Amino acid sequence: MPTITKPKTSTQRAKGAAVAPTAAPTAIKRSAPFLTERAAKKRLSKAQKATLAMRKQLWPHINDEHLWLRANRDGFTTIPRTMPLFMDLIADASKRVTTGKSVPAGKAYLVLWCRVFDEGMVKIEVEAAAAMEAGYVGERNVTTWREHLRVLKDLGFIDFAPGLAGPCQFVLLLNPYHAAKALLGKGWVQQASYNALYQRAQEIRATDLDEDDDGQ
Repeated sequence: MPTITKPKTSTQRAKGAAVAPTAAPTAIKRSAPFLTERAAKKRLSKAQKATLAMRKQLWPHINDEHLWLRANRDGFTTIPRTMPLFMDLIADASKRVTTGKSVPAGKAYLVLWCRVFDEGMVKIEVEAAAAMEAGYVGERNVTTWREHLRVLKDLGFIDFAPGLAGPCQFVLLLNPYHAAKALLGKGWVQQASYNALYQRAQEIRATDLDEDDDGQ
């Protein structure tokens, strides 16, 4: 009689077969955000290290908790490092769009930058509050605020549109470097003031003044 071979059970097959070695688990790479965030705190530039060393030398008992630093606090905004120069430039050029009198519209400009986010538009819900931040007090505080916004618009630094809260509720902050360059072309800015702005822009690697008129 023919021999009947029974199929091997799974257990028997397992015993007779060579067992493939289990692959070593692949090391899980941590995603970039985890590494980047921690590395950013640890990697300090030479300038930062030098500044921190000098700070420690001059104020040895002061640590980060005594300071208001972006890494640990909220409430910061993005603002041009050349803001003081823009404010002076605005005060000087304002004589061209008023009765010939210089007006400190740069203070209103600073308030706008302190309120803006990276969308480039500010929504002013309470004009009296913004006017107070700019240092305008008294019965004409809102009127002065609006007048200075008009100066900033005429100089090319901003544009605005009306809303339910007033005629200047929505304010668009345009590129201030382009505005300064346009004012120089009109002869409304002293060459020395523009040169100071250009020099500082080069120091902070702001190349906007080197761009063509179309922003390219």
